[in-house]
Amino acid sequence: MRDTADILAAIRSRFPRVENRPVDPAPSLVVEPEKLREHLLFLRDQLSFHHLVFLTALDRPAESELELVYRLFSYESRLSVMVRFRVPRDAGRVPTVSDLFRTAEWHERETAELFGLEFTGHPDPRRLLLPDDLEGYPLRKDFTHPNMPRLPEVTST
Repeated sequence: MRDTADILAAIRSRFPRVENRPVDPAPSLVVEPEKLREHLLFLRDQLSFHHLVFLTALDRPAESELELVYRLFSYESRLSVMVRFRVPRDAGRVPTVSDLFRTAEWHERETAELFGLEFTGHPDPRRLLLPDDLEGYPLRKDFTHPNMPRLPEVTST
């Protein structure tokens, strides 16, 4: 049975850019988008991270980027690991990993329509949640819609 230190050592021996976030004990790899599949294959095939728990994105308009976050889980070690990278906000294209993790089929569709990313090679890129005529990407920080209520600004006293 592996523990976090063993997993981190194996990851660091292969990928030097590993960081730990104090709010989450799971190792967090910062990778280059074009090496995503290489990293995920290593984690799946060498370290037994066979389950993609979730895939999401974070909108970073100040940097004109979207940050993608993949969280994997190993049933063998009972540990999680996160893989992160950034893509340009206006031209976010990411290769699909749905052939590596079946759960990615739904996660990629959801992330694509809510953040405006394109997962190249995805087997079924249709919308999943939103109406076809909705314009914009609801989880981007600059999204507006005429029917969307605005909450008042909160000021601290």
